[in-house]
Amino acid sequence: MAELLDEESPLDWAQAGFLLRELGDAAFCAIRDAVAADLPKEPARRARWTFGGFFGEYWERLLESLEHPSADVWECAALCLQRMGAEALPATGALIRLFGDPDPDVQQRAIWALEELGPGTLDALREVRRSGPGAYRANAFSAIMNIGGPAALSGKDQELWRRHLGAKAVADRPQEIWENSCVTVPGGDQQAILEILDFSDASPMYFDLGLAVASGSWWTVPKVEHEERAEAFVTPEVDGWTLVVSGWCYPAWDDEWYARTRDALRRLSDRFGVAWGFAGRGYGGTAAWACAKNGEIIWEREVTQNDDWGDADPTKGIDTDEPLGIDPTKLSDKTPMRGAGLRALTPYGRDAPRRVPG
Repeated sequence: MAELLDEESPLDWAQAGFLLRELGDAAFCAIRDAVAADLPKEPARRARWTFGGFFGEYWERLLESLEHPSADVWECAALCLQRMGAEALPATGALIRLFGDPDPDVQQRAIWALEELGPGTLDALREVRRSGPGAYRANAFSAIMNIGGPAALSGKDQELWRRHLGAKAVADRPQEIWENSCVTVPGGDQQAILEILDFSDASPMYFDLGLAVASGSWWTVPKVEHEERAEAFVTPEVDGWTLVVSGWCYPAWDDEWYARTRDALRRLSDRFGVAWGFAGRGYGGTAAWACAKNGEIIWEREVTQNDDWGDADPTKGIDTDEPLGIDPTKLSDKTPMRGAGLRALTPYGRDAPRRVPG
């Protein structure tokens, strides 16, 4: 323990952590006490990291830790149970009780843990939706949706979900797109886009949640290995263009997916005349990385991790007279918009095997 927490020690602190995980109950209790203590930043990080490696043989201790006075201990124990997946199903009730913690981080960790425990938690979560406590209901709803999507909701909650989408759609406005990747075509023919890209199961969706669904940070279908590729957000017509936002149309420095994206651009441009692709680069800048016209790629620049898009115009020097589509980073609530957005299932989301918790 001394070597783990001593920042001046010449020994490898991670090795000390690995060894402590092998030493049994006394070491578990000592690490738990360190997590609960008011330690400096680096020793506290090391203690939490070591705690995170305690799994099945410490089952009873992990359950006890969910009742510990320290919120840091609660959160670490929930993370351990999350990593155990479906093996931790008996902890469902204890994790749900964390919804009552005033710390949003603890509540979120409980949601993530329940999601990894999987469909076996759904009955207990639906019971919270029916009977409360009232303060737990919103988190229970989020967990249910992230485990099984709208189909996992009770009939009453499915109706509430439809009403929620309808109300949000009425007040929907465009939002800037920084971290998601997308392709864009002129006009507003969403149905043609769905058919060309073989997207299915379309349903109404508004901008805010649509972007989260498209990035894989929130989903409406059971989990797959790459959530960001499973669903797409097809925007309303914004300033004369429709954007298809999804990790499905992202090069991802992966030759197979880069080829699929090129193919999608060719097919879209064959129907719409032109199609632009944008690779999401976060706050470093969103780069237009390819353009197709009448079924052929006429310009592209491969996005690499070494590119610094923030200080340069990625479209400078493009040898084409085609307009550069619409810049996703410049969308705002002032951008003209017509119609309503759609969430759709991509071919990958439809065909990929579901990820089994644990």
